Amino acid sequence: MRYPIAAFALFTLFASSTGVAQTDSYAPDAGTVLNLIRNDKLNLVLPDAIRNNGIDMWIHVGRLGQPNSLEYEFGVVDGYLIFTDTGERIERALFGGMFTGPGGVNHIDVQGSTEVARAIAGYDYGKTEFSVYDEIRDYVASQDPKTIAVNFSDWLAAADSISYTQMEKLKKILGAEYAARIVSAENLITEYRSRRLLREVVVQANTLEIARQNALRNLARIVPGVTTIGECNCDARIYYSAKSDRLREPHATSWIRHPDYVFQRGDFFAFAGDAEWMDFGEESFGVDTKHHAYIPLEGESAVPKELQFAWDQTKKAQGIIRDQVKVGMTSGEALAAIVSALEDANFVYTPFTDDPADDYRMIQDMLKNTDKSGFYVDLHAMGNNGGSLVTVGPSMAPFRRDRDNIVIQPNHTFAFEFAVHTKLPSRRGYPITINFSNPQAVTELGVEWIQPANDGIHLVH
Repeated sequence: MRYPIAAFALFTLFASSTGVAQTDSYAPDAGTVLNLIRNDKLNLVLPDAIRNNGIDMWIHVGRLGQPNSLEYEFGVVDGYLIFTDTGERIERALFGGMFTGPGGVNHIDVQGSTEVARAIAGYDYGKTEFSVYDEIRDYVASQDPKTIAVNFSDWLAAADSISYTQMEKLKKILGAEYAARIVSAENLITEYRSRRLLREVVVQANTLEIARQNALRNLARIVPGVTTIGECNCDARIYYSAKSDRLREPHATSWIRHPDYVFQRGDFFAFAGDAEWMDFGEESFGVDTKHHAYIPLEGESAVPKELQFAWDQTKKAQGIIRDQVKVGMTSGEALAAIVSALEDANFVYTPFTDDPADDYRMIQDMLKNTDKSGFYVDLHAMGNNGGSLVTVGPSMAPFRRDRDNIVIQPNHTFAFEFAVHTKLPSRRGYPITINFSNPQAVTELGVEWIQPANDGIHLVH
C-alpha cells in the first residue's frame, strides 16, 4: 500500500511544481475591448449601413454633460461627428471634442479648428460670433450631400439623441439649403447598432455564462418554507404550485410573482441570474435568460409527469423554432416560418399583445376545445439593447410587426424567447405557460447556441 501513496505524493508534487493546478484568470480591459468594437464597426459595418439606407452624410451631435444614446458606439462626443460617403470610403470629420478627445473614434480625417471647439465647449458664451461655425457649413457644402441623417425620431429612443435646441442650431449652421436635406437617422442607426461583430458575440456569450453560474448560486440559496422570492434575488416566476393559491388573476408571464412569496414544496418556477461582465454603463450587454426548477413534495424524487410533459412540449418547440431562423431572412419572413412550422407540428398560435392578463385569457379561450399546446414567440434583438418595445434590430413577435422588414444579418444576437401553453389535469381550465428565454446568435450556419439552451428542470432538495 505504500507504493500507491508514494506515487500519489510524487504526482501531487509534480503537478504543483509545473503549475497544472493553477487556473488563469480572465479580466479583459473594458476600454480596450470597447475601442476595438467601436472602430471595427466603423470600418466594417458603417459603409453598408449608410449605403443600404440611402444616406450620404450622417451628423452625430453630442454635448459633454448630456447623456447620449450612442455613447457605446462613439464614446463621449462634444460637438459634431460627421460621416460622409465619398464613394470610395466613409470620411470621418470631427468639429469639437478638443477637450474630450475623439470619443473613442480613431483616425479622424478632418479635424475642426480650436476656435470652433472652444465655441462648442462654451468658452466666452454669448460673446462668440456665430460665424465661428461657418467651417462646419463649408465642410458640408464641399461634400454636397443629398441626404443628411441626424439622430431624431418620434419613437426610437436610440435614434433620438439630439435636443430641440441643438437641432435648431444645426439647421442654422447648415443654412436653409442643407437643412432641408435632413432626414431621420433611425433606419441607419437600427442597422448600424444591430449588426454585430464577432467580438460583440464574445462579450454576449461570456456575460451569459457568468449569469448562468450566478443563477445556480441563487437557486442554491432556496430553502422550501423559508426563502422568499425577494431573498432568492433570482427574479423567480412561479408557473405552478401544488400548495399555494394565486394572489391575482393569472398572467401569461407567471402564476404567482411576489417578492414576499415563500417558496413551497411542489412549486415549479423560472429563475435567473444577472451579470455585468464588462461594464459599459447603460449600454452593458443584457442577459434575459430563464432557467427552470421544481421543489419536490415529500416523497417525490422527480418532476411530476404533467409538468415534465409541459416542459418537454416547450423544448420540442424550441428545436422547431431554431430551424426557421436564417441569415438573410426578414423578421416578418422568420415569424411566418416559425408560426407555420409550429402549426404543422400541431401547436396552436396565440398571438400575444404583450398584456399579461389579456394574453392569459387568450390562452384559455384558444385552448378551450383542444388538447394541443399553444405558443407565442418574441425573438427580440439583444446585445446592448434593453429588449423593450423600442429595442433596435430584427425582432420576431406579433406586437413588433413594425420590424418585419429588417433583415437578419450574420452574428445577430437575439433573445430566443417564446412560451408554450399546455393543459394540466390537476389545474383544469388554467393551462400552464412555460417561458423559455436565452439569448443566442444567428450565423451563416443557422442559430448557434452561445449558452446552454434549457437543458432540463433543476430539482431543489
